[in-house]
Amino acid sequence: MKNKTSIIINQKIKKDKRKRGDHSTKCKCPKPEWFAPANYKSLPGEFGHAMRRLVIKDKESGKSCLRRRISRDPYFLNLRKIAGRKRDFRPDKRALIDAIFPLLIQKADIGSWIVTTNITKLANELSPKNENKDVIPETRVTPSRLSRLFPEMVRYGLCELPNIEWDPVEEYWIPRHVILTERFWKLCGININKLLDQRNRRLKAESKGILEPGNYISLKTARAIWLEKMRLATIKYRREKAIREKRRKRLTSLPLDQRRYIMASWIINTYPNHILLNMDPESFDRLVWKNLNQLKLGIRWEPGPDKSIH
Repeated sequence: MKNKTSIIINQKIKKDKRKRGDHSTKCKCPKPEWFAPANYKSLPGEFGHAMRRLVIKDKESGKSCLRRRISRDPYFLNLRKIAGRKRDFRPDKRALIDAIFPLLIQKADIGSWIVTTNITKLANELSPKNENKDVIPETRVTPSRLSRLFPEMVRYGLCELPNIEWDPVEEYWIPRHVILTERFWKLCGININKLLDQRNRRLKAESKGILEPGNYISLKTARAIWLEKMRLATIKYRREKAIREKRRKRLTSLPLDQRRYIMASWIINTYPNHILLNMDPESFDRLVWKNLNQLKLGIRWEPGPDKSIH
């Protein structure tokens, strides 16, 4: 015993800020809800039919509520063992499943059935908001809840998750999108033949001018094209953001006049000639201020005496 205690005492204990037992493990948002806002247009075809089977609007009050709680469907009970579960869903997970189904239908693409919103934005959509429509941190739906829910939906055959890719430049993962399956739509209670016809008509319309007449891209090809576009758009946005941040750091320590001069030089070197030639001096000056304000280095910065002159 003495040897064991001496070994434990002599071990170096890492000092970090992690603590055990001080935080609450209670779910922040046990009853999330999501209904389409009033300014949203009704979904076309079978998408709208699926939404109406899940959500109903009270004609007198105008408030929306769930017509059907999808988490209580016998489908989940029948495939419980196949999905690797031993017990029923907890109440907070049942509420999350009931709320996520209408949101996925609203955000899905008609041609490819890809949910065009990433997991973080889906979590923000489900989270309660204040008067300014900002997410309340204390009662938000965390993205980790959806990150655990979607793999379980994959085991039930309701969706697919494509492999995530690493961005080597920004050293960050490309956002993952969810692909809905035929089983998902059947569970919503719609006519799958009509849905497939609606999807084929959309794919045919999207492929006009790309393929030969009479042919249209398959569902797998449409998904691959969409995911590749989103991957390239994400990489482009991150790189432009990194370049803007480097430019902002470089200009922060300079006086305002020098900032304007460097920004004007950058505009002349990067903007097309046909735009610069058709621009009068006042418009060019407004463009310089516009770019500085986008970097938060323009109007809000109060210039003082330039010490480099003296």
